[in-house]
Amino acid sequence: MQKFKYLLAPLLGLVISLPIFSLVIYFIAQGDFSMTSINLSELLLYTKNTAFVLFGTAFLVLLLGISTAFMSARFEYFGSRFFSLIFVLPLAFPAYILGYSYVGFFEFHGILATLLSQPKVKLDILNIYGVTTILSFAMFPYVFILARVSFASISSTVVELVSLKQLSFCKAFFTVYLPLAYPAIFAGLVLAMMEVLSDYGTVAYFGVDTFSVGIFKSWFGYGNLNEAINLAIIMLLMVFSMMLAESRLRAKFRFISVTHSSKKAPKVKLKGLQNGIAFGLSMLISTFTLFIPTGVLLYWFYLDFNTLDWSSLTYLYRTLSLNILSSFIIIALAFGMEYASRFYPSKLGVISHKLSILGYSIPGAIIGIGILLFTNFIDQSFGKVVLGGSFFALIFAYLSRYFAASIGSVENGFSKIDKSIDDATIVFGTSEWGRIFKVYLPLMRPYLLSGFLILYIDLAKELPATLLLRPFNYDTIAIRIYELASNEILYKSAFPSLLLVLTTAIAVLLLNSKFVRGRR
Repeated sequence: MQKFKYLLAPLLGLVISLPIFSLVIYFIAQGDFSMTSINLSELLLYTKNTAFVLFGTAFLVLLLGISTAFMSARFEYFGSRFFSLIFVLPLAFPAYILGYSYVGFFEFHGILATLLSQPKVKLDILNIYGVTTILSFAMFPYVFILARVSFASISSTVVELVSLKQLSFCKAFFTVYLPLAYPAIFAGLVLAMMEVLSDYGTVAYFGVDTFSVGIFKSWFGYGNLNEAINLAIIMLLMVFSMMLAESRLRAKFRFISVTHSSKKAPKVKLKGLQNGIAFGLSMLISTFTLFIPTGVLLYWFYLDFNTLDWSSLTYLYRTLSLNILSSFIIIALAFGMEYASRFYPSKLGVISHKLSILGYSIPGAIIGIGILLFTNFIDQSFGKVVLGGSFFALIFAYLSRYFAASIGSVENGFSKIDKSIDDATIVFGTSEWGRIFKVYLPLMRPYLLSGFLILYIDLAKELPATLLLRPFNYDTIAIRIYELASNEILYKSAFPSLLLVLTTAIAVLLLNSKFVRGRR
């Protein structure tokens, strides 16, 4: 039994990373390393589009995330507290819902044309530039949240040195303040880029063929499993390259964070023209990233009010129950892995820990294919359908994809508990379960709660893996919205979209509130 406890963390890591192993093993087993099953012109198109969307979104995410974070953290101006909250809320919007609302806003006879009383006014955003802009609106909060904390932690000593050197604002920003926040900005940017690579709903609706779209086309459009897997392997290599680059960049700038001190610099109170510029810029960004899409959904909801499809509540119930159950399972397993790693450490446990967090960097479509290969192997071994199309397959995909999102919070929580408490529970002879339920779970409640909320937000917005693996006739609210938009019934998607955004917005606000943060 004692030996099994030392194997618990390695076994968990191995199981969680099974979809990635399945994909790689299948690729090696098929022996087609020449990638001849892939149409070369399509491969070039996927590569070009993916690179443009990725780097274009990265540029806009940095621009929006850094500017909003610096204003919120360093300046006090009219409405600054309000905008600090507003800049977080786009995180509640799945990118595809932002995309649908903007298409409705700019389309022929759309809302903009109605507001201007010019029916022929339209702006065609169904292209690669449109999808890049929409994705940046949805992803910039990742950089904003992390960079704001870093900018707010700048010490008063640094600000005094900048003042003594008489540096201009631009020079101080680019040579002092921005380098101080590099680690946080990189971390936020990588999260945003992983989400962009994983996105399927937005790029598919905007008609931009990226790798994510190519995988779905190969499998469902052409029925070509080998091409889908080969594309997934290429995408996997891109993800690993990004992770390696991020790791090296983070190591290069690691020394910077040690310049922070406990005495934080106070915010600068803006007056006159500067106050007006900061307010105007904040209002402009909020209008495009939150107010317009929310206004469009509310307008469509008003138009559709008399013929509302109340079955959306059923889809919401399915989403809530599936997501809450999945989040609970994932957070419980994350706690189990961290607990086992703390009390029964081993080299295998360290390796499996790293393997288990790889899934968060892998797009949902790739995880979905890995799970399908694994479940097909099990089904063929038993000669009947055992796991295919089951809730197990779907929850397993969520576990593999989002385990890292939960284990970060749990790991952080365990790191705050002094080792002397471990020794005390051993000295007093507390049983294993008593130690877990009476000591560690109560101490870690805020960290487990924040991990649970992060998981819920991610799962509510997930689309590719759910599309691939959901049980027959079991549509979630995200899939219902995707189907309505795909059938060009945009205004009908308002009610389910508002329900989804409302639930994720509550989770985002809770995550950002003292209810969770205040107890740490």
